[in-house]
Amino acid sequence: MAEYIQPQELVQRLREPHPPLIVDVRIGQIGQIPGALHVPVLDLEDKPRDWDRDQDVVVFCQFGKGASEYAAEVLEEQGFRRVWKLAGGMDGWSQYLAGLAPK
Repeated sequence: MAEYIQPQELVQRLREPHPPLIVDVRIGQIGQIPGALHVPVLDLEDKPRDWDRDQDVVVFCQFGKGASEYAAEVLEEQGFRRVWKLAGGMDGWSQYLAGLAPK
């Protein structure tokens, strides 16, 4: 079962030589994480056929619940072994980045 990754940990992981594949599973896109692939959750069962199943994958939706949990399950059923869900989703990501901004 996929674990949660905190926004601050994802920021660190994005700086690594081999950053994770980030997948935005929201139906619409309001705000983005740089480099994320947009694959709506309903399309996810067909999309990742060519993806490397040994790579790290982080999925996110708006709030870090429903859609990302389903997406993580789908990817794990397809043989992906290193799947994380972004804690708080896009909202959590935005709040974390807002906290880093100079005041």
